[in-house]
Amino acid sequence: MVAPVPSSVPSSSRLPVALVRYDGTFESFAKTLELCDGLQGLKPTDKVLLKPNVLWGGSRSNPQFGRVTTSAMVGYTLKALREWGCTKVAIGEGSVTSKELNSTTARGFEWSGISKMAKKYGATLVDFNAGPHEVVQLEDAKVRISTVALESDFLIDLPVLKTHQQTTVSLGMKNLKGTLSFGSKRQFHQHGLDRLIALLNTRVQPALTIIDGIYGLEHGPEFLGTAHRRDLIIAGKDVLSCDIVGASVMDIPASDVEHLKIFASLTGRTLALEDIDVRGEAIEDVRQRYEWRLPFEEVFRQAGITGITVRPADDSICTGCAVFGSALLGLVTKDCSGRQFGGVEVCMGRRARPHPESKTVFLIGQCAADANKDATEAIRIKGCPPSVKEALISFYLNTLPRHKAVSLLLSRVIKNTATNLGIYGETLPAFGIHDPPEFDKRHF
Repeated sequence: MVAPVPSSVPSSSRLPVALVRYDGTFESFAKTLELCDGLQGLKPTDKVLLKPNVLWGGSRSNPQFGRVTTSAMVGYTLKALREWGCTKVAIGEGSVTSKELNSTTARGFEWSGISKMAKKYGATLVDFNAGPHEVVQLEDAKVRISTVALESDFLIDLPVLKTHQQTTVSLGMKNLKGTLSFGSKRQFHQHGLDRLIALLNTRVQPALTIIDGIYGLEHGPEFLGTAHRRDLIIAGKDVLSCDIVGASVMDIPASDVEHLKIFASLTGRTLALEDIDVRGEAIEDVRQRYEWRLPFEEVFRQAGITGITVRPADDSICTGCAVFGSALLGLVTKDCSGRQFGGVEVCMGRRARPHPESKTVFLIGQCAADANKDATEAIRIKGCPPSVKEALISFYLNTLPRHKAVSLLLSRVIKNTATNLGIYGETLPAFGIHDPPEFDKRHF
């Protein structure tokens, strides 16, 4: 039994959280800050750090909607800080790093449009992957947290309104996982993801949380999710209260979110909406049900693909493999529309165990390969994360007629060459329409 961690927030307080409809102007953002006293306690001389959610360093051809914090919301925050007189402002993130997917934090800042906002307002960009880091003990896990995050005077948490296949929601508390070193993020998936997210939030504590709900993401957090235009801003000085409101807006009870439950227990708090002073809109007026689980079989069904089983995501699958898996299966969905496979099973993560009746089993990633040493007939695609190219070649050669596999792989070579030349962009997911004016690229 772990003793409760002292909380700076009395359990009896009704904490203010602003819930405001975004009307496309800075004024609606300013109203949000005013309703929740968001900048209270901020001094112009403070070192301010913004932590947006920039999942990966994608290409402009992929839709950013609901996947990353909008540059519009970052820009509004920087404008408010400038008007407050703050001059020591940084923006930090640690995106998925993959040479093969051409993903870095710098590209993430560019893809999201955040880099142009940093230039406009004179903010410094910080790559948490590059360090420096401080070693911090979270129960039995020794992790490395960004020194910049730990030493900031006023941390502003800027997550997106979205769901998550492993943690149900990805809001303010989950977003702070981005302050870790890349290796420590993997550790979180080895030592109990939800509990370590809760423990991390006892050490990295934002002074202000602003949930960007211009767009929301159902079936998140990656490429295969479905984005919705929501035009909402949720903000407050207490991250747990903001996450409870954010989850409720997606019609997900906070009691269904494990890391919120654990954090409340650790800090002597409750998850009751009655303890929160929601200012602005009523939750009932903006609530919209978001499904958080997305079985890959449903994605395949939409494409007319049958005969492939994908083991459900669990918290042992780290972000690198999760992004890899979405990319791999998204490409298969695009390339093999209408095709019938037979008894193919894809396993990822340390807990995945192939079904004995499956004819062709793929163990994707080092964790799945190491955890199934007795599956001697399985096809192993090792790596942490593995190679999309290697996995795609192996998948096609082992599941399709050879002439079809060669044809698809040649097509992939041509597309990759065109991508490198800047004349083609691979768009994922295969489904989902992002047409204007509802989906507006100017937000990025």
